[in-house]
Amino acid sequence: MLRKTFENDIQQLKDELLLLGSMVEQQTLDAVEALKKRDLDAARRVYASDAKINEKRFAIENQVMILIATQQPMAHDLRLLASILEVSAELERMGDYAKGMATVNIRMGDEPLLKPLIDIPRMAQIASSMLHRA
Repeated sequence: MLRKTFENDIQQLKDELLLLGSMVEQQTLDAVEALKKRDLDAARRVYASDAKINEKRFAIENQVMILIATQQPMAHDLRLLASILEVSAELERMGDYAKGMATVNIRMGDEPLLKPLIDIPRMAQIASSMLHRA
């Protein structure tokens, strides 16, 4: 019975990690769109949404630590839990980059762009595609 509960907890962590990934993807796309349209309100929403991503990451990390402490996982499961920790940290870092784009947008205010945004939206689409494949 304990193994089944542990497997359910692992699956829940995987689901939470996927949710975190989709949150980060949306935040990144929103940040780029706000920059393209020079939408300061949207940039502020992106900036504020970073707190939810940080909260989700720490909730995942907390659950991983609880599982390690209470279930004493074997090597395979321990490696999986370590991977979940690492991926959640990387996703949160990606969210920080989206927040950084929003910060730049807010600081620029109504200043015109020096040149049209071509590469940044393309990079965001590539990053989104890579996130889906991962």
